[in-house]
Amino acid sequence: ALDTYRLDTGSYPDSLRALREADHPNWDGPYLPKEIPLDPWGNEYVYSKPGEDGKAYDLRSYGKDGQRGGSDEAEDITN
Repeated sequence: ALDTYRLDTGSYPDSLRALREADHPNWDGPYLPKEIPLDPWGNEYVYSKPGEDGKAYDLRSYGKDGQRGGSDEAEDITN
């Protein structure tokens, strides 16, 4: 959905909400068929633009505990 948004508008969205509704002139969404999903533990995904290490964006889950960092099931999962 993020890549399709970028192809249509020329840049990644400022927030995940823009995948469902936006006022960009080339927006051709919604880019998700339903509301923005939660991660497997019921927490919101964390999206940041630009991302770390020169990436265009980061999309991550903070794991089971919903807090940055951690190990095992609480370990962060990043794109």
